[in-house]
Amino acid sequence: MSKLPRVLLLAGHEPTGRAGLLADMTAVRAMGGVPVAVPTAQTAQGSTTFLSEATPARVLRAQVAAARELGPLHAVKLGMVPDPVRLKAIREALEGVDAWWVVDPVVRTSRGQPLSRLSVRHYLALAGPRVVLTPNLAEAAWLLGLPSVSTVDEAAEAGRALVARGFGAVLVKGGHREQGAVDVLCMTGRTRLLTGKRLRRSPERRGTGCRLASALAVELGRDSSMEAAARRAKVHVARYLRTGNG
Repeated sequence: MSKLPRVLLLAGHEPTGRAGLLADMTAVRAMGGVPVAVPTAQTAQGSTTFLSEATPARVLRAQVAAARELGPLHAVKLGMVPDPVRLKAIREALEGVDAWWVVDPVVRTSRGQPLSRLSVRHYLALAGPRVVLTPNLAEAAWLLGLPSVSTVDEAAEAGRALVARGFGAVLVKGGHREQGAVDVLCMTGRTRLLTGKRLRRSPERRGTGCRLASALAVELGRDSSMEAAARRAKVHVARYLRTGNG
């Protein structure tokens, strides 16, 4: 019987499930994992309404502690973190957990509304041999102080530069690139291009970055190799774009 990875999901709660914690949970279940969902913030993201309210740090600590008491954590997926106070609480609560972390550096909504006050320094300080970073093209440029990252070659260079900062792997997502759906997976001494057919996304099918990172966390929690985990996560997102499932 295959392992059922228990994945801790730390992300903002967006009630419709288009992105954030509910999207993460859906992806984990679709991949055969067990989600443990801890909201880092409550958000309201409508056509005109926007609000983001951070979860109290003591609540974050208690929820993570309770989750650890009830079973092992095989992977951690870190999405939106409102500020350094909440990040510190999360890191303290997870001290001693031996699991892969998948860090999706979510700092603003797709419309540009701010979700986080974490700086580049805070994200780079998360680097470690069992930490995977999953930036999109704009986030990769932001993390490295570059004016832009757009081509596949630039994505590969950015991924390798971030790996050199101490991350176990970096998956630079290429979904925003106009020419071709190529994600770039960088590991120490290796770079892999994960190609796929560019799929048209209907407006209601959002949160692909959330789902990719969560699916990746499930596979790493299952002890898949990094490349195999990334490829399966990409397949999951493609299925979601085609069918809306997961």
